[in-house]
Amino acid sequence: MRRTDNFGFTRSELRKLRALKTPAGIQKFLDDLSYNLSYTARSPKRVLHDRTASCLEGGIFGAAALRVIGFPPLIFDLEAEQDTDHVVAIFKVRGHW
Repeated sequence: MRRTDNFGFTRSELRKLRALKTPAGIQKFLDDLSYNLSYTARSPKRVLHDRTASCLEGGIFGAAALRVIGFPPLIFDLEAEQDTDHVVAIFKVRGHW
């Protein structure tokens, strides 16, 4: 079965995202990026092109990348009182988050 939904990405962008293959591959990609300290909200496309991401941008990118490889795009926002918030993309494998 050929997938026709591009989720708003170009063919080249989809190839890069699909090459990440697993949640661990997505995490490694994010770990290798420089951290964006600006108060921005780059799209997953911009993160892919700029190779930088804040926590929010990384969480959104992670959810988008998970969607491309077949997981539901879910984001979990951890609000902090004396720290910055943390945003993570979550997924379930064999009944475990």
